[in-house]
Amino acid sequence: MKNHIYILDTTFLDDEERFCLYYMQMSENRRKKIDAFRFMKDKKLSLGAGILLRESLMYAGVTDIRLEYNKNEKPFLIGEDNIFFNLSHSGKMAVCAVSDRTVGVDIEEEQHFEDSFLRYTCFEEEIKYILTNAESIDRSFTELWTIKESIMKFFGTGISLEPNKISIDMNSSIKASCESLDTSGLHFTQYKLSGYALTVCSEYENFADELEWIYVSNLNIR
Repeated sequence: MKNHIYILDTTFLDDEERFCLYYMQMSENRRKKIDAFRFMKDKKLSLGAGILLRESLMYAGVTDIRLEYNKNEKPFLIGEDNIFFNLSHSGKMAVCAVSDRTVGVDIEEEQHFEDSFLRYTCFEEEIKYILTNAESIDRSFTELWTIKESIMKFFGTGISLEPNKISIDMNSSIKASCESLDTSGLHFTQYKLSGYALTVCSEYENFADELEWIYVSNLNIR
């Protein structure tokens, strides 16, 4: 199965009626996730992720979406041994990576990070690279953060694996190391998106050539 990385701009859910229509289509578990958020912007992102997952798996031939979760809440498809996916959302964007192998994806809206946070989450060599090679420190750190998050999501560790336990070497090609995990076979594909950093972690040297946009005009109210 060819790898795919789908992306959805969730601003179409600003319309209250449209939000309600799609919300009612979601599974009970997804509605619980949406309801758990306090702020509407987060509810829209969670609903957008649910919509995107449904559309992405439909393209892969999966119409009966039944999920199970590991101890850190990473979802897997029941009854599908060769279709893997991972979701992420930030800002106004939701992304879904679909593959025939385990995959992790992270998207982050570019933002300013305090120096204390950078030093808590990064190794000295990572900080040195950011300070000496980056046109924008915020942009460079956001990209580094998505690499670390994509690894955590690949392995399904959740917050049990802290980002300061993962070392990233970006001096040539991106390489990762972690005492508790075997990262030797992992590759990282990054995608350009204005205002965002986006990284896919997988066993493929190049996960997919480009982002595939899902537009509201192509979505059906089912």
